[in-house]
Parts: sequence; C-alpha cells; structure tokens
Amino acid sequence: MALLAGALVPLGAARAAASPGCLDETRPPLVPGLPLPGGDGCDDSTPPETAVVPSTAPNAAGFVRVTTMSFTVSVQVGDGDAGPFGVECRLVGPAQAHDWRACASPVTYAGLPDGSYSFAARAVDLGDRALTPDDGLPPTVTDTPDEDTTPATLAWTQDTRAPFVFVTQSAYDEETPTQPVVTSDPVPVRLNSSEAGSTFECTDDGDSVPCSGPRWELAHPQAGRHVIRARTVDRAGNASAWSEPVEFFVPRDLRRSRGWKAVRDAAYVDGDALRATRRGVRLVVPRATVGELRLIAPRGPRLGKVRLRVGRGDWHVVDLAGARSPLQQYVVLDRYSGTRKGKVVIETLSNKPVVVDAVVARPNRFPRETVARRPQLSR
Repeated sequence: MALLAGALVPLGAARAAASPGCLDETRPPLVPGLPLPGGDGCDDSTPPETAVVPSTAPNAAGFVRVTTMSFTVSVQVGDGDAGPFGVECRLVGPAQAHDWRACASPVTYAGLPDGSYSFAARAVDLGDRALTPDDGLPPTVTDTPDEDTTPATLAWTQDTRAPFVFVTQSAYDEETPTQPVVTSDPVPVRLNSSEAGSTFECTDDGDSVPCSGPRWELAHPQAGRHVIRARTVDRAGNASAWSEPVEFFVPRDLRRSRGWKAVRDAAYVDGDALRATRRGVRLVVPRATVGELRLIAPRGPRLGKVRLRVGRGDWHVVDLAGARSPLQQYVVLDRYSGTRKGKVVIETLSNKPVVVDAVVARPNRFPRETVARRPQLSR
C-alpha cells in the first residue's frame, strides 16, 4: 500500500479503501507517522501451506508396527510473506489425543497403545492472526483465515501384536493318525488366522509353497512324506510363529510293466491303476528303506490274490476279493514290524484278474534332519 508521507487526513475526506493481495493486514495510520489507525487495511488472503513427513509411513493398508510416531512439519509460503509463522497440531486417537495447539517440529508421540489415530498440522501466519483489516465501519473488509484451511493430515492404525495361526487337515488314518496316508489330489489343508484379513505363508518340507486360507489345497503332491508348516501375517505385517508341523504321506503310483494293462478311473491315485489276468506277472518298486508297507488297490468279488515282499524277505499275501470298493488300503507290514531294505516286489498268484494302484513304502522312523529343517521362504 502506498501512502503520502506527512499528509493529514481532513475531516470529511474519503476513507482509505482495502487493497487486495497484500502481505500485511496492518491498518494504515490516520495521520502518517502517528500510531492511530485510520480506515480499512487490506486482507492477506493467502495463508501459508503445510507439509508433514512421518517418521514411519503407514503401509498400503494404513498400518504401522511402531509405538512412537514423529512428524516433521514445515511451512510453505508462495507469495513472499515474511511471517512470522507458526504451527498448530491436533491428534485424534485412544491416547494422548488433543485439539489444536501450538507445536514445534518435530512433533513426537511415544508409547502409543494400539488403535486408530489421525494427526493433523496447519501452518499459521502469526503476524496477521491477531490483526483485522476492517475498521468496523462500512464497507466491511472480510478477514479470511490466517491459518492453512486444508491442514496436512495422516491417519493410521497401529498394530504391534502378532496374530496366531491354526493349521488342520481333514485326512484320518487309523494306523498312523499323525502321519496319515492321503490318496486325494489335491490335498486339502485348512488355514485360519486370529486376525481377519491376514495372509499366509507355507512350506512343504521346508520349501516355500503358495497358499491361502481358509481352505488351501496342495495340488499334485509328489509321492512321499510331506511336512506342512504355516504362519500368518496380519495387515500390519506382523508375522505369527510357525505352526507345528502337519504331516501326511502320498503313495507311490505304480509303473506299468510286461503283463500289466493300464486302467483309468477318477477314484484311483493319479487317475489310473494296473490290471493283470495272468499268474506270475510282477511289478518292481525301486529299492527303499521300508518300515511300513501298504498296498493301495480296489477290492471286488471276482478279484484274485497278490503277494508282496521287500528285498529277500518273506512273502505276504493280499486277497483282493471282497465287497466292491474302488480304493482300499491293505497294511502288508505295519510300522512296528521292523525295518527292511530292498526292492518291493508285487506278484500275481492266479489267473484271476487283479488291479493294483499304488504302494506306501516308508520308514517307521523319519530322518532327524528332515524334521529339524527350517522353513525357507523365497522373497
């Protein structure tokens, strides 16, 4: 605002008018050089702006895993106003909440309990806040806000507690309840978390495998022993401890050889089995350490008998005749009968038709290094 130095304002003269776009709301003096305001001043209609940078940025879901939050607050001025400027802050939440009050950067809240919070900061033109450009006489000069009307805000949910994971499987095996033989593909495993919206990480024999809850299916499992472990990760990124192992065993599908014909049925392991109609034809399974031996085969009223042995051990006869069943497990050697090493041989005993599907040939004591192997997750 430009003024004439040394001039007096005579009675009855026109009042000073407000000028837009000024940086100072101080009203002009009635008499130049004297501290007597005369007439309207101008309104500084451009308040300062505010920027906030948190010490810990919330993740994509809006969560943090820390109990202390600090905020660096800065004042941004684009019109050349020299200030002075200040900052006011507000916190909404279950602890340490307060309304707008003066604060200094950085603003720190330590020891916060878990819960939802919202922090806001606004820059203030301290030089103009205590002033008004209007002298109380017409025309009226509107005094626009001298603080940032669009405060910088940050909302977050604090969660520092790890969830719990629950892993169960539906397979039941009367012979080996803790290590059931599973013939289904895929193998269903139930995964549950104590916190809604959590994800899961799983390993199979220590190797990372993709999984999701609540019903996960391990598709096309390889023959042999499987040890499943899982953990759950909540939306804040807190991970549970790894679960206790869930074990199961997948039978070994038999390979066709001379004298055997492949037959298909959805009930069979891998969808197929082998059929023979002549006495003395054999199937040979590669050498293994065997503490338990089972034959997976259908049962029917017109089926014949087969015999099995491990290495040079004794033969054990299995009669496949009986009430019709598409999938039957015959325990040839239980897990308490000792350990044998060698090839597993299956041989037909008559010209009656027989159908065999798969075998379970596993040790009765599992290797210590397999049990102790730590989960390895790919990143």
